[in-house]
Amino acid sequence: MAGKPFHTIIVDDELKAISLLQQHLVNYKQIRCIGAYTNPEEAIEHILSEKPDLLFLDIQMPEKTGFDIVKEIKSDHYSPQIIFITAFERYAIEAIRHAAFDYLLKPINPLELAQTLERMDSPRENLNFPMRFERLMDKISQAKQLKFNTCSGFIILDTDEIIYCEACRNYCEIYLIDDRSEVVTLSLNEVGKLLPETSFFRISRFHIINLKFLRKVERRNHTAFLQVGGETIQLKISARNSKLLEQRFVTT
Repeated sequence: MAGKPFHTIIVDDELKAISLLQQHLVNYKQIRCIGAYTNPEEAIEHILSEKPDLLFLDIQMPEKTGFDIVKEIKSDHYSPQIIFITAFERYAIEAIRHAAFDYLLKPINPLELAQTLERMDSPRENLNFPMRFERLMDKISQAKQLKFNTCSGFIILDTDEIIYCEACRNYCEIYLIDDRSEVVTLSLNEVGKLLPETSFFRISRFHIINLKFLRKVERRNHTAFLQVGGETIQLKISARNSKLLEQRFVTT
């Protein structure tokens, strides 16, 4: 990397992840970290006021995703370099590549970070920032729509519509927002393979939940509580899966 310093902001809901990335970035004199935020709303405010050259954005955060942040800062007059950070999620990585953005996998590998920063000096596709972002969102939108076979045909569902999935013998019943449900001709195992790993979690032999609806877990009675509007849904969670689920969230 050469030339002027890259003023940089990091956004990640995990303090440990921010700290590790900052330790790596110390080795790059051209990178000047001017802010690190766990709160996406606070980050957006500072990005719009500071106009940093480089953003490291975690994709999967509870309040807003890294994509949501880009949507709110998108402008014809501001074109930062963006490096998305993600746990492995095939559909997101394919979309990022499709739109000519860069990404890093968690946990961050120093060699991969070095290679990614080197690419910042290379010419990008001849597309402006808003166009590249629209290309990214189009690809993400397509990937979030899944086709499921039913006894009478097939249905198309957006993953954001799914609250939880329940094993129903060799079939699976998918419970959706707006008090809807659909029975599909796939087992719970097969449905689970189609759903994005960072958004869904299998809590037992019988249920897979959408983590964005999860509000609490009670260890004593092995119960997970989902909140959908004014409705609370209680589902049993195994002791082992309760521990695994807890590891998905970092306590600060």
